[in-house]
Amino acid sequence: MNFKFSKENLGIYILRFGLAIVFLYFGISQILDQSRWIYLIPDRFFMFYIHEVLKSKLVFVNGIFDTIIALSLISGFFINIFSLLGFVHLLSITVFSLGFEPSGIRDLGLAFAILSLFFYVVSKIKI
Repeated sequence: MNFKFSKENLGIYILRFGLAIVFLYFGISQILDQSRWIYLIPDRFFMFYIHEVLKSKLVFVNGIFDTIIALSLISGFFINIFSLLGFVHLLSITVFSLGFEPSGIRDLGLAFAILSLFFYVVSKIKI
């Protein structure tokens, strides 16, 4: 990654670092203690009941996914792919889990922040 610290690039680095902190915190927290997070997974997904053991495994996998997104934001590798995946991930959390309550709106704001990073990176790719 080319580190040129202009004012424009500095803003992007701050955005990447701030989002990476959020994803890294939640990822590591979910990997280390799934029991703190299983209440966020709905008991039913469409017509299917979700057992507590499956909820725990879903939280663990989600923690790994969040950690990978954080590492991508920090390193800059595959940032265009993982920023788009992070947007879809946060948007789905808002819609399917948290809803449009204060925590859901916070995640929606983070989703659009990471989406802006996606469009910035894509605009810098030379075709």
